[in-house]
Amino acid sequence: MKNNDTSDSNFISVIGYGTFITLGHWKNKFNVEVCTVNNFTRIFPRNSWFPYALKSSGSFKALKFDVTKEEIKVLDKIEGVNIGLFKRVIVDILLKSSRSSSAFMYVPTEETLVSQKLSLESDKIDRWKEEIKKRPEIVRKFPDLFM
Repeated sequence: MKNNDTSDSNFISVIGYGTFITLGHWKNKFNVEVCTVNNFTRIFPRNSWFPYALKSSGSFKALKFDVTKEEIKVLDKIEGVNIGLFKRVIVDILLKSSRSSSAFMYVPTEETLVSQKLSLESDKIDRWKEEIKKRPEIVRKFPDLFM
């Protein structure tokens, strides 16, 4: 994991809250840290193999990491931006140091919300935390994800 401070405009902060965490997309990235995503709730519907973040008055823990402009294009493809599955939006976050910041996060498009019948009722307990806990490396490196 790279820990360099990157104020360079070539880097973009991204929130990993689902498969970006469990599949290790945070590895070898700059400025990886646990954050709190404000005004969103993570849901993991029973008929899905990945979670979604929905606008709400809630919050959840995630990883913030910095990527290059080239890497963000790859993440856009992974998230299906080109086919309308997710869109990339800027969200407010609170870093561990209690410093406010913002970063890009992938959220479902309106079409995905409707086609997958997504709502805050789909998962009232953030079941994705249990998926993350199945990865010992993540639990060891980022215990704050579970607080």
